[in-house]
Amino acid sequence: MKIVIIGNGAAAIAAAEGIRRKDPSIAVTMISDEKYTHYSRPRVIELLSGRVTQEQIIIKKKEFYDINGINLIYPVNVRSIDAGGRAVILENGAKENYDKLIIAAGAYSFIPPVEGSKNPGVFTLRTIDDANAVINYSKDKKTAAVIGGGLLGIEAAVSLVTRGLQTTIVEFFDRLLPRQLDMDGAAILRAMLETKGLKFMLPKQAQTISAAGNELTVNFKDGTNLTAGLILFSSGIRSNLKIIEGTDIAADKGIKVNNFMETNIPGIYACGDVTEYNGMVYGIWPAAKEQGTAAGLNAAGEKTEYKGSVLSAKLKVAGIDLGSMGNIEADADTRVFTKHEGGVFKRVFIKDGKLSGAILLGDTVDYQKLQEVMKTGGTVLNPEGLV
Repeated sequence: MKIVIIGNGAAAIAAAEGIRRKDPSIAVTMISDEKYTHYSRPRVIELLSGRVTQEQIIIKKKEFYDINGINLIYPVNVRSIDAGGRAVILENGAKENYDKLIIAAGAYSFIPPVEGSKNPGVFTLRTIDDANAVINYSKDKKTAAVIGGGLLGIEAAVSLVTRGLQTTIVEFFDRLLPRQLDMDGAAILRAMLETKGLKFMLPKQAQTISAAGNELTVNFKDGTNLTAGLILFSSGIRSNLKIIEGTDIAADKGIKVNNFMETNIPGIYACGDVTEYNGMVYGIWPAAKEQGTAAGLNAAGEKTEYKGSVLSAKLKVAGIDLGSMGNIEADADTRVFTKHEGGVFKRVFIKDGKLSGAILLGDTVDYQKLQEVMKTGGTVLNPEGLV
């Protein structure tokens, strides 16, 4: 049997490892559009800051593929998928036949429809090449604007400050990290980040970008503007659905899969950022790995059920520990327990007697414990003890 995997990210690697765990004899071919072997996408931000080299974020060197009998074809784009003929057609015209197919094609950085966003000096950040492009362009720049106050936006802004650029974060919502923090937590984080030299403009919506000389100006819908040497959009991701054009593979926000990571077409699986499970595209590294493992095992013949992943994030920004998980929006049926002492802010959300969400700022020692409590879904008898 031959399994073809489209992709070389966290989900693709987890799928390949799942296949090998089940059956070392299965032929595995991976197709990647990047010129690098598997690397840590979350650590691209460290490459931007200069804390690590390109080589230091490579996770799997060529030897990994050789030792595991994985035929890695790279860099090459997939032109189309012939689901009926069970083949993947590459841009160079070559054809890779398969018995089972796993689509782990990832996602791309989304740029909102802002006039002028194609001007030189406007970037996104997702790949090694993206980071290198920003580094090279920023060498003679003094200021930067990061449009998007999410996890990547904040980390990118900190990295640009590290490179000596006066950096302003622009956010559409009225708080930073709208998916991970409530108003109180976001206000505390903002105050911490301001001491690190970051500036903020929010809520703001970019309307156009104009260029004059070596500078760019972001014009906002409220009539205000911001001028900077470079602009970095951090406005989320979109699944790479172009890869399934011309097929009958069902998709909405992402490729739709069932509890066994199989699409509506038998023998074709999907996992990671390209995937929509129960109406959700997770877009996080842990979920990609969990989905990839399930996809690989199922494709190899070991029935493995995927039941969803806990939405969580843990990071360190400019020395500030931050952890968030679950639903952090409180409604009338949610009990909220908070502890705020000095630079430490902890808040847990209890709904129907169970932990539904948590925020940890300044101290994430209890992050793993809270994740386990949320995963098990048991009744929390002493919610005060969680903060």
